[in-house]
Amino acid sequence: MSPSRQPQLLDIVAVMNSAGDSDVEVGDVGTVVELLPPDGLEVEFLDRDGRTRCVVTLTVTDVLVLNRERTRVA
Repeated sequence: MSPSRQPQLLDIVAVMNSAGDSDVEVGDVGTVVELLPPDGLEVEFLDRDGRTRCVVTLTVTDVLVLNRERTRVA
């Protein structure tokens, strides 16, 4: 198994370590919406209707990148 890569903008990530006071749990899936130097991320989590449930600041060690390959759409 290859090591996971660094999250990039708009990557889909799964939470590996929950942020104690946040509204997310291990296993929740969100989208990286901002990269914060040196190793921070703003991750947006949606509800079932596609509305923003919360935006949480995590570190790269808190998440696992789920999408491995970008698909060109146009």
